[in-house]
Amino acid sequence: MAESEQIFLSDEVLAFMRNAAHLAGQLREPFITVRTLLIALLDEPTLGPALEEVLPREKLENYELPEDAGVRLTASRVPEPNAQPGERPALLRFNTLAFKVPDGSKSVWLSREAFNVWNEAAKRVPDGEKFLPKHVAFGIAADAIRSPGVLAAMHISPGDVTEVLLKL
Repeated sequence: MAESEQIFLSDEVLAFMRNAAHLAGQLREPFITVRTLLIALLDEPTLGPALEEVLPREKLENYELPEDAGVRLTASRVPEPNAQPGERPALLRFNTLAFKVPDGSKSVWLSREAFNVWNEAAKRVPDGEKFLPKHVAFGIAADAIRSPGVLAAMHISPGDVTEVLLKL
């Protein structure tokens, strides 16, 4: 588990997240969701082949977001602490992250659930190592055990996903 305050993102995880942003557009999702991350894992060259058995692509692609997802998943600004009235913040901060699509033409925000997964993933990066796509997969499995979501809705076992990943 990472102890330092900085975790360096690998080129692989940036490419993975850009693909997830692209997939969100293809799936007509307003955000990068856990489903989008799961499909991106299947596209990831080192993880995808091993995960195909426990993550059926067709089930993931046919899964529909709940109707209220657009409202629940909205990114919002975080106020700057200790700012004086009328003072402009040095940097706009939000309660989630955004990633560019591969061609750089737009940014796509992580949904709240996907942001929770991202944070769980970051906790699983060993100190001194780079953040990799496998850590996102570990984050999905950890978050699914704590708060069932898309995996539970599709009757996919988080334990099965984790077991496959631990064998890699």
